[in-house]
Amino acid sequence: MNRAPAGIDQETEEAAEEAALIRRIAGGEPHLYGTLIDRHQRRLWWSCLRMLGDPDEADDVVQETFVRAWERLGEFDPAHRFYAWIFTIARNRCLNALRRRRTWGFRSLSAGDDPPAPEAGERTSAAAEDRQLALALEKCMEELPDEQREAFELRHGEGLRYAEIAAALEVPEGTVMSRLHRARERMRECLEGKGHAP
Repeated sequence: MNRAPAGIDQETEEAAEEAALIRRIAGGEPHLYGTLIDRHQRRLWWSCLRMLGDPDEADDVVQETFVRAWERLGEFDPAHRFYAWIFTIARNRCLNALRRRRTWGFRSLSAGDDPPAPEAGERTSAAAEDRQLALALEKCMEELPDEQREAFELRHGEGLRYAEIAAALEVPEGTVMSRLHRARERMRECLEGKGHAP
């Protein structure tokens, strides 16, 4: 008996539930939109923060994204996951914000804050190793070309499927696969070079 993995079943269930929720919203129950916001707001904020590096700007983009999604809710295709659709809107708004920065020389007031001091519990050997690996991963990510890093983050950070990444980046699915393959190879080589076997 062939059964889909549990994660796939859960994603399919969630997509069907959200499609039904959106039909109810469109059918005259706009108060239910808050359910979608509650479900995705935190994850979307973290995604925007990674792109922008500024918590206040991430707040603004997430708020604008949910307003824009509300205005375009009739365009949502229930064959896709709601998060993938709303993420694409947020990503475009983040890219616009980054372009404005380059044009106007914007510098965040919150950029350059000192990182928080490590907690006492982080001083154990295992925590130190985890921190070293996390720093190595971060450095290796920075060394990836932009297009590979973006595909890698969307797949492994956001958990988007190949088709969803292709839609978000507006490239063919084969291009996504190629970028991911090259990104994974470079990450493996980089981590090995820093003494971390993947």
